[in-house]
Amino acid sequence: MTPDRRKRAVTAVLVLLAICGAVLAHFAIVDRVSPAVGALLSLIPAAGFAIWAARRSPHRAWVAAGIALAAVALWAEWGALERHFPSVFFLEHAGGNLALAIVFGRSLAAGRKPLCTRVALVLHETLPPEVAAYTRQITLAWTIFFAMLFALSATLYLGGFLEAWSVLATMLSPVLVALMFAGEYAVRLRVLPDWERTGVLGAFRAYSRHTAARLDTPR
Repeated sequence: MTPDRRKRAVTAVLVLLAICGAVLAHFAIVDRVSPAVGALLSLIPAAGFAIWAARRSPHRAWVAAGIALAAVALWAEWGALERHFPSVFFLEHAGGNLALAIVFGRSLAAGRKPLCTRVALVLHETLPPEVAAYTRQITLAWTIFFAMLFALSATLYLGGFLEAWSVLATMLSPVLVALMFAGEYAVRLRVLPDWERTGVLGAFRAYSRHTAARLDTPR
């Protein structure tokens, strides 16, 4: 199997696992499967972030100690986690969207470079004025998008609409993000027809490499 085919196969498996995990999480939230399953699934995002932080941190011993303490606390309070795991999902979903809205929104402040402008500059050394203006508008659009997802998530969950919130958090949100990417790309082709076309995956990979290089650079 060639490297490209191997990557595609791994990606397909990861997507399938993500879909299965989302469906299982929804059924756990609406009391269709064991709460233990929901509790385990609710820890996956936090575990992924902990692994990422451990790999990036220059103080790995302290991070590892913190992870170990968290694991002990989870073991001691596992029953409470099983009873309240939907709240963990809510904090992850609503908190994640709020954090993204803040990150995109802060980059629009005076004296800062909009986040989408920085992504474009990773791919192109300079940007024409119309492209720079467009990337600023798209940064604003993503800010509004994530803010609306946060508001909808909080309204549904805190309003007691648990099943509707679960559909939004576990299954609908990734679809909405994909539609946002597709819609932005379609608008870009119409508004900037002569600008070099870079797909969503190409931009994401380039910015990921740029971010990783910055994080790996000694300070």
